[in-house]
Amino acid sequence: MVHRISNILARFPENEGSVRKLIQESREFEALCQEYMNTSQELGYFTKRREPAIQADALQKRRIAVEEEILTRIEGYKPA
Repeated sequence: MVHRISNILARFPENEGSVRKLIQESREFEALCQEYMNTSQELGYFTKRREPAIQADALQKRRIAVEEEILTRIEGYKPA
């Protein structure tokens, strides 16, 4: 579990308690954290290989969208 949320904790260290609680209580939040980690790894891979900017740009946008969803959940919004 710690490896899966390490990127989230690094990004939002002030919300560590909320992140740990959400990861234990919500499979959807856990899946978002996993997606964030996977996307970050893919982005790192494409950046190191200097792949076409279109791929890296799409991954960056996806990571930002997932990050925004994670922050929304941390701040207390619960989807219907």
